[in-house]
Amino acid sequence: MKSKISFWFIIAITYFYFYLPAFPQNMGKEYTLNELVNIAFQNNPQLKANEKNIQAGLKQIDYLDKDYLPQIFFDFNISRWKYLLPNKQKLLGNSLNDIYADFRINQLIYDWSKNSLQKDYADKTVDIDRNFTRKLKQAFTFSIAKSYLELLKAKRTVQIQEEAINQLREHLKNAEALYSIGKVSNLDVIKAQVQIEVALDELAKAKNQLDVQKNNINVLCGNILGDSFDAVDNIDELWNQYSNRSYNVDELNNLLVEKHPDLENIRTQKELRNKEAELFNKEYYPNFYAFGITNVEDSKLPMGNFNWNVGLSVTYSLPFFRGSNFKEKVEQSKIRIDALQENENAILQQLETNVKNNLVKLDDIKSRLSGTQKIVKLAEESLTTANLKYNIGKGSSLDVLDAETVLTTAKLNLNQIVIDLLSTIAELNYNIGSDESPFK
Repeated sequence: MKSKISFWFIIAITYFYFYLPAFPQNMGKEYTLNELVNIAFQNNPQLKANEKNIQAGLKQIDYLDKDYLPQIFFDFNISRWKYLLPNKQKLLGNSLNDIYADFRINQLIYDWSKNSLQKDYADKTVDIDRNFTRKLKQAFTFSIAKSYLELLKAKRTVQIQEEAINQLREHLKNAEALYSIGKVSNLDVIKAQVQIEVALDELAKAKNQLDVQKNNINVLCGNILGDSFDAVDNIDELWNQYSNRSYNVDELNNLLVEKHPDLENIRTQKELRNKEAELFNKEYYPNFYAFGITNVEDSKLPMGNFNWNVGLSVTYSLPFFRGSNFKEKVEQSKIRIDALQENENAILQQLETNVKNNLVKLDDIKSRLSGTQKIVKLAEESLTTANLKYNIGKGSSLDVLDAETVLTTAKLNLNQIVIDLLSTIAELNYNIGSDESPFK
């Protein structure tokens, strides 16, 4: 008996060991927007790839740092000679071994700051990669925020449609009851059934949209969330926090000038081109080295022939047979700087326009809010009245169905207004160049 228990215990442990990890660890978990953004930053393949590019650039800088270290060269040769050195043949016989060793040290003394400029150039290249990483984070944050809000919208839509279906099913029961006693025609029953089918179709669309937005978020997060994760439904909290928030256009413009990755990237590229022009100016300047050389030849004899040499050397690259002139390269860099400046002006102008449009949209959304809230309240009262009248035989089924349609539409419109406001805030956060979650 004990052996059988032990056998099945081992089987159970083996199953859970090998198969349990295959299930998504985040199954059924609800995430806030901030949590999803952090997960995306940690797991998105594009961000990981760009971080590798940054690491490679930093290695290049480390390599350039070592140019000022002494360069050491060592050469060692062994050769065998036979009947070729008659003067040594008497001493060593018909053959001998020659050994040659050479040891050299070069030390860069002065290079007109070319190495320093190359390091600055490489550093600016790394900064461009860093700016691109910020750009990716900015885009991912905005995309996740949009999908997150659309997910919350779909969840509320599902809730609204389910409430409508429950109301319609209650009306159907009342219509069937009144039809059974001959107070209404069968048409009331059919109309209620049709309306329920329409509502079920809208419910299915909302659920499908919910799945679409979940998939979008999962992809941005590196596909590690599983299939059954969910978003924390905090629409009401976000609405209460941000619906009355005011914004100053000048402050927002100052923020985007300071931190927008597109503008930072252009500024970095201008600095890069300046370093490039300085390098071109010094491309043909000579480099000065100190060197020391020592060698030993024919070491079979005591110390052999020991030689040494120290001195200074100059390396110089002649431009005469090059396809282009360094002066033309310098001018080319300056033209590129001017072009970058024009791009910066154009991007800044567009970003400031986007910010203004966002603020106008926010004002418009807020102006529509009060009216939509009133419509919802009146539609609720209208539906209650229509149901009461119908149940006592003083109202029509059409009045009930129309009132239900108006209420559902009003609730969906209010839901859309809330999402529009939060989405516009997320877009505003994107336009000022922030890579942080728009809702903290």
